[in-house]
Amino acid sequence: MAKILIIFLTLSYLNAEFAVKSLQETKYTNVIKQNYEESCGASSVATLLNLISIKRFSENDILKLLDKNTNMLSFNELNNALNKLGFEAKAYKLNRSIFEQIFIPIIVKIENDPRFPHFVVVLNYDGNFLKVYDPSFGEYLSSKKEFYSVWDKDGLGGYALIVKAKLLKNININKINTTFFNYFL
Repeated sequence: MAKILIIFLTLSYLNAEFAVKSLQETKYTNVIKQNYEESCGASSVATLLNLISIKRFSENDILKLLDKNTNMLSFNELNNALNKLGFEAKAYKLNRSIFEQIFIPIIVKIENDPRFPHFVVVLNYDGNFLKVYDPSFGEYLSSKKEFYSVWDKDGLGGYALIVKAKLLKNININKINTTFFNYFL
């Protein structure tokens, strides 16, 4: 009891403040949450840009740029929005072996989502896991086996939008296979 009292008094003396966040808030620390049923594309673009650039974007910033309501977006529309913002982007159908060489955040289209096609941002890691930034669920780790079951179910590849950033933030650029990246961009 005395230890607890000493700790409490020490913290009170230092005027320490604690930032308490709910699990829901924590899951969306690095993800722009989609506010509309079909705005996962705009939220994914905003999330990706916030990961790789200095300027911060919101879902509404991207929707205004598209000058479109919240209807489902195509890779072409996402690409055009990124080009308007000065980023170079291209969409590809990637097989698993090429995907395994990409260590930057990319937007992927999940075709086998139970509701409808869905855009998310993924960041590949060496090994059996990757990070998913999902605008409807938040940030989480996924096994590659689980990811491939919804992105590349038939083993023929999945769709991805690769963005070449002007400035990379929080990304280990030594991990990027520059030959591969320069070939596609």
